[in-house]
Amino acid sequence: MKKIVYLFLLIFTVFFSYAQTEKTVDIRQFYNSNFKKSPLIAYYYYKDVNNYFTPFIGTWIYQNGNQTFVIRFWKETKASYINENPKFYIDELCGHYKLVQNYGQPNEQVIYTSEKNIGNSVTPWSTIIIAGKALENYKMTGQVFDVAGVLNPSYPTGVRGNLEMTINPVNPDTAQWEVTLPMGMRGLGQPSTFTIPTNITLTKVN
Repeated sequence: MKKIVYLFLLIFTVFFSYAQTEKTVDIRQFYNSNFKKSPLIAYYYYKDVNNYFTPFIGTWIYQNGNQTFVIRFWKETKASYINENPKFYIDELCGHYKLVQNYGQPNEQVIYTSEKNIGNSVTPWSTIIIAGKALENYKMTGQVFDVAGVLNPSYPTGVRGNLEMTINPVNPDTAQWEVTLPMGMRGLGQPSTFTIPTNITLTKVN
């Protein structure tokens, strides 16, 4: 009898220990509706194992006269979503933008920037670009929030746009940046006019 109890406890301990482990999978599985999660895995880490984010990371610019639109991308590794059910971790591509007059000159002046607080709160934007879907070489989709214009207090996140950025495979230091309004109904007074550029060719500078 003691042997049976001991064996049961051993099996339970092994099972419990295994059930607490983390499993790393390709980030593409996060968007795969057919991906089956194991009940034995406590949480998954959706990792950019193929480095799809890498070509986007850095600073990109678009110059129009003496004004320069500047976008900076960085990779957030293993962003935590432990309050979600089920909890998970995921790599994310984040970004901020600004419009600068006389960029790189001694008299440089920032006309607007996304690095500010959300609406009238004291909470800063950690990222203005939610660009998780870089699931193929040189192409990324996501969302961007235009907070450059006058904000409606009812919509502190500004104009939400669908973002698609495609790097030129022939010249990977250039990319097409396109922002469009999401389809569907809009709320009363919900802003729909973009201040940021919506269809431009970017050049990577570092």
